[in-house]
Amino acid sequence: MTKLLITLAALFYALPALAGGSHGLSLYGPKGLKYKPGEPYAYANPKAPKGGQLVLADFGAFTKLNPYSLKGVAAPGLAGLVFQTPMDSSADDDEPFSQYGSLVESVELAQDRLSLTYYLHKNAKFSDGHPVTADDFVFSFEIISDPEYHPFYKQYFKDIARVEKIDTHTVKYHFALFNQELPLITGQMTIFPKHIYGQAGKSFGSDFDNIAVGTGPYVVDKYEFGKYITLKRDTNWWGRDLAINQGRYNFDRITYKIYLDPIAMREAFKGGDFDAEMINSSRDWALDYKGDFVKKGYYLREEVPHQRIAGMQGYAMNLRNPVFQSRKVRAAIALAFDYEWSNSNLFYGQYTRNENYFDNNPEMKATGVPTGKVLALLTELRKKYPGDVPKTALTKPPGAPGQGQLLEKNLQLAGALLDSDGWEIGADGVREKNGRKLKFQHILVSPMFERISEPFKNNLKKIGVDMAIKVVQVAEYEEKLRNFKFDMIVASYPQSRSPGNEQRNMWSSEAADTPGSRNLMGIKNAAIDDLINKIVQTATREELVVCIQALDRILMHQFYMVPHWYIAYDRLVYWNRFSRPKINASQTPVLGNIIEWWWWDEDKAARLRKARAAGKAFPLKSAAISAGSRTGPGSGGGSGR
Repeated sequence: MTKLLITLAALFYALPALAGGSHGLSLYGPKGLKYKPGEPYAYANPKAPKGGQLVLADFGAFTKLNPYSLKGVAAPGLAGLVFQTPMDSSADDDEPFSQYGSLVESVELAQDRLSLTYYLHKNAKFSDGHPVTADDFVFSFEIISDPEYHPFYKQYFKDIARVEKIDTHTVKYHFALFNQELPLITGQMTIFPKHIYGQAGKSFGSDFDNIAVGTGPYVVDKYEFGKYITLKRDTNWWGRDLAINQGRYNFDRITYKIYLDPIAMREAFKGGDFDAEMINSSRDWALDYKGDFVKKGYYLREEVPHQRIAGMQGYAMNLRNPVFQSRKVRAAIALAFDYEWSNSNLFYGQYTRNENYFDNNPEMKATGVPTGKVLALLTELRKKYPGDVPKTALTKPPGAPGQGQLLEKNLQLAGALLDSDGWEIGADGVREKNGRKLKFQHILVSPMFERISEPFKNNLKKIGVDMAIKVVQVAEYEEKLRNFKFDMIVASYPQSRSPGNEQRNMWSSEAADTPGSRNLMGIKNAAIDDLINKIVQTATREELVVCIQALDRILMHQFYMVPHWYIAYDRLVYWNRFSRPKINASQTPVLGNIIEWWWWDEDKAARLRKARAAGKAFPLKSAAISAGSRTGPGSGGGSGR
């Protein structure tokens, strides 16, 4: 089977093994690369001026400067700005998975896709001036096995067998098996300086909380744990002249201010304490940010369309708690969430219900009754693992439980499910079975979500389920998630247009027992494990989509989550002192990416200062907004409130 997959991969995906390699890699071979060597990204403005300061906000205190260790909360902005990876991903919507050399000058992929060679830029340096060498690449792979390195990366890079130093600036990756994504996944591995993080006797998880030495365009200037961090543009950055970096990283300083209260954060923006914010509250977007400063054009509201796969957001049930181990219980709890009421009364009718784990994408979204290869695969899996593939998975998707139905009907069905599972109503109105009460705790990190969860709690009470709600601080919340010490949380699972290795960390049985993994529900399902192995070894796009649709149907029919909602645009507010590149419809991700592609506009800043001082209107004008963008009330982001 493996030999057949490798042969197919050579036909459909493999890059030719050219002497000196290629400037980039695409999941779909050389024709998948949009940009030629030395060509800047089309959505960049190579003439963008450098200067100014961007001030942003972050919710929740940070405790460390090492974003890759397991314990603690990392400061914002470090990954990508201070630390870099070998390759850089295009932001074009029409390039699903393409990468171009960053630390790497060229890449050579073997015909069988079982090895890959990187040729490093000889002038690449860390921020302390130390050159980047093959030793740093080997070290950065080997340090992932450290128990204090975040386990997500152990799962993500597990199919890399070894990394071999060929010479000072050449390194070869060897793969344990065929995986269509693996050559590109190597390009996402953060490169650490061995001379810093590889010091003898030093602990990766505790001795580098105050150190951040990388190869990126910024260095840490100053910070105070839990209050702020300021990154300073490195004027001697080795990568400033690369084509992929033209028009990029334009601010001299980027500061993140830390807020512990969302209301205080919102008011701080309106007072001008920071420059821009993505809004994830439908209430705030519908009712707020509409005052005099908006009318005068001091700050702008904008809805930024996107073509991202919606993924899944919802109430996640921890199967490590015995009350959630019954599929009937999970389905009953899902039926008690009245999405239609919430969307109408809390979200101002702005959301679309999640119906799948790969929503907002017609190619991957499972619809209708499965047919053809999807049906054949599900039938095969059900024969092998009858207890892990519900019979209903071979029918149409359940969608969001109860969608389009009256709450009363849903609650009657939920009660019948609990009755049939042996849960009887007790004297206190709470169901019990074998001496165990059907009660659990739902923890939140944001008090703003309570207004959504309280009606859900009241509906659960009607069917004899006791759900307590508790709001905890960010550090405590992260610790509980890391060690799976919770009953129910709000979780989100973003997805790419090329799902692969990351599915292990989300759904595999191995990840269920790995602290810090994304398998928050504790799913241990042999059919899903089988599907994940198939996904990472698929040789064609068609095979990948078949496996993803089968996975989607099993996840939905097992009711591991109570589906929430999504929206196909982001909400952005920003003070009117910036400009950004002109873009087209296939480049929407850069519209809201202020950090990388926007720049300080001194003329606008001066006019804004003058207008505010005089109390007069500033022209309501935003630089280079595409024809496809919109302004006005709406809702966006992945975690609406």
